[in-house]
Amino acid sequence: MSELASKKQILRSSSIIGGASIITIFIGLIKVKLLAIMLGPAGVGLMGVLLTLLAVSTSIFGMGLNISGVREVALTREDMYKSQVVRKAIVYLNITLAIFALLTIYTFRVRLSEWIFNTEDNQWHLILVGFAIFMALISNSQLIVLQGFRKIEAQAKIKIWGAIIATIFGLTFVYLFDESGVTGFVATVPIVTCILGFYYSRGLPTLDSYKITIKELSLVWKTILGLGAIYMLSSAMGEGTKLLVRNILDSKFGIESVGYFQASWSISMTYIGFILSAMAADYYPRLASISNNRLKTNELVNQQTEIALIFSAPILLVMLSYAPLAIRLLYTEQFFPSIEILRWQVLGDILKVMSWPLGFIILAKGNSIVFFGMELIWNFSYIIFVYFGVDHFGVEVTGYAFLISYSLYYMSVYIFVTNRFEFKLTSKNRKTGIMIVISAFSVLTVSYINEISSYALGSGYIIFSLYYCVKFLKNVGSENKLIISFGNLINKFR
Repeated sequence: MSELASKKQILRSSSIIGGASIITIFIGLIKVKLLAIMLGPAGVGLMGVLLTLLAVSTSIFGMGLNISGVREVALTREDMYKSQVVRKAIVYLNITLAIFALLTIYTFRVRLSEWIFNTEDNQWHLILVGFAIFMALISNSQLIVLQGFRKIEAQAKIKIWGAIIATIFGLTFVYLFDESGVTGFVATVPIVTCILGFYYSRGLPTLDSYKITIKELSLVWKTILGLGAIYMLSSAMGEGTKLLVRNILDSKFGIESVGYFQASWSISMTYIGFILSAMAADYYPRLASISNNRLKTNELVNQQTEIALIFSAPILLVMLSYAPLAIRLLYTEQFFPSIEILRWQVLGDILKVMSWPLGFIILAKGNSIVFFGMELIWNFSYIIFVYFGVDHFGVEVTGYAFLISYSLYYMSVYIFVTNRFEFKLTSKNRKTGIMIVISAFSVLTVSYINEISSYALGSGYIIFSLYYCVKFLKNVGSENKLIISFGNLINKFR
């Protein structure tokens, strides 16, 4: 595949998944805004704890199959028989893990309630979350295969319809049951995703075409569990870190501070999600399928990095420049302490966007131990900086620690992939990354001097970054009339 064709493929998948993410982001903004009005910081903080519990449990009981499973599907998708073996192995294993997860949560519901809520009276919260974990693991069977086969349209539809349906039911629970309905709010997403996953998997080849033996399934289980266990530990560690940080804030300043942290974290993870989800949906399986070819891997990583930087820059600069407006629009004035956290998280997100394409090399190569080590660097440093800085800097330390930790993470990943896999970042990507970092730091600096001036400076950078987006689209042969017209207008202005 030529470089131009490869970039068009990345743009196509990014536009589909990114477009779906933009829709889900918009829905999510409405959902969070209404939730903040109905429940306030305490309710948002409770939601954050339950969401983290759901994510941690899904990561632990999921055994990293969402990473190792996708890799195996991508590697075997051209061989129908091997593909069928892998798919059946994933289905059976996920069913077993889902049942085990539900039974475990139910068995330890009393102790978990005491640990999380400091009371035994909230066991029903945990039972419902346990059922949500069960549904999430069942849906993984379909989502893993859809991703491995690079069924981009199906993944996009699941994201959109899942967000719409889950929002309707989730907000209904909160409206009817107030704070008690938050658990139903949290559980709707995995339940709806599971149902949609089965619906949109109908077009995949049937699993009944071949007779598969237990021995063949065992070999697949050994492979995906061997890799997945490390990925599971990495993912669980990340979610556990967020849960630990929330506990630190709660013990120091109360549940309201957790709400501030949750607000900035939700915005940060949402607006950058369209780039990161596109990488996971198409880039990762593509990279896995060519991981044994160093030159092709190097080309694809640089292409993905270039596109990720160019198209994330306007969004990053918008969120950094207009953080006060974003908090006021998405939440309420009660959440103003989140502004400082959000701005520093944006700076960290720049490094996150730069490091993710490199980190996927490690995943595609199956270097699970190294991947775990890189994740350990981020999580350990984040907890340390928050723990020792919270008394001096307050809740805002979560933003400062986010940037510092991603600085360490990016340097670690970059040094490893350049030395171990002979990866070389193009000078163009290096310059683009430096320009975005400098622009962001200048906007942040000015914001401490004068808020209006930071809006003006940020607006200039945003227009400049949009120009480069349009220029890139024209260079790769975009036939969109709006893009062409906008590009012509900019050229006339110049």
